Amino acid sequence: MVHQGTKQRKRRNMRHGVAAWTWVLLTAITVAALTVCACALWLPDRAPVTLGAARTLTSAGASVQDYSGAQQVNVVPTISADKELLGNASGIVTENWTDDEIRSGTRVYQVNDRVVVALHTDTPLFRDLKTGDKGEDVRSLNDELSRLGYDSVPGSDVFNWNTGNGWRQLMIDSGNAGTEELSLADTMWIPADVVNVRNWSAQQGATVSAATAIGTVPGTLTKLTIRGGRPSDQERSITVCGVTSALPAGSVEITDAETLRQIAQTEAYASKTPEERAAGIDAQVTFANTIQVLRVPAAAVFDVDGTAACIAVRNSDDVSAMPVQIISSELGASLVQPVNGNVGQIKTVVIGPQLNTLHCE
Repeated sequence: MVHQGTKQRKRRNMRHGVAAWTWVLLTAITVAALTVCACALWLPDRAPVTLGAARTLTSAGASVQDYSGAQQVNVVPTISADKELLGNASGIVTENWTDDEIRSGTRVYQVNDRVVVALHTDTPLFRDLKTGDKGEDVRSLNDELSRLGYDSVPGSDVFNWNTGNGWRQLMIDSGNAGTEELSLADTMWIPADVVNVRNWSAQQGATVSAATAIGTVPGTLTKLTIRGGRPSDQERSITVCGVTSALPAGSVEITDAETLRQIAQTEAYASKTPEERAAGIDAQVTFANTIQVLRVPAAAVFDVDGTAACIAVRNSDDVSAMPVQIISSELGASLVQPVNGNVGQIKTVVIGPQLNTLHCE
């Protein structure tokens, strides 16, 4: 019995000890929590390192790159009005050689067994001509005979022996009896070296009269203009419907007649409706020769006036403005060319508030 009582007392003592230690641990945790709360309330706030004051950048790197100036553009066509073709001969059409196209210097139809030749002259022919006659129509005839490879005096406004000889040879080649005097009835004026023709009525057997329309030349492509285009000081190339031509410095238009004719004859152009053409045609522009440019942050360019601007470079402790020409911009960077100096010599450019104190010279 004594032994059993002793065991019971030991169990009671152990339970009391565990309870005591539990209370001690809880008290320690509570004190620690209260201390942390007090520190959070009474200690001054400290900003995280990542939220500290930003450092002001005063310079940035610059790099040199080759630039072809390739860019997609939209070109808008200008179309001339339709023109009527007027015959100068009266009678019965005995032969007709006209299809959908007429070229200057070729026979087109025959009236009363006399061949009519198409001619493109800057000044339309309006009278019979003979040796000694003068005028702008004569000058135009001399120029066209020369272009066609016949004897004449290009640039001269006088119908002389050479002019008559060239005209006689053209008549013989066309199938007429040779004569050194030009009869207006043997000609039909066309508005370009090569024209398409519609509504042609001078078919074999038809009756025609002078000064009446015998066909229509549809409006032709006379110009292509880059929509919103900005002229460049560099000569460029432009490709429209697969046809590439030169785009002179300072120009945003294609006006070369032969280039326009080639473009107009492509399937890509011919298949477009008038509405699609009016909306513009995709084209690509590149520099004729690749150039070296300086790539700088857009924020480094100041005092912008059109394509003229400045950047600033640091020489020892001095900062100086350098005039540049803006070539292009892309992805937050500007591509520029120094007006004077080598682009390879510039490694860094100035940015930031210091630019506000500088002026472009």
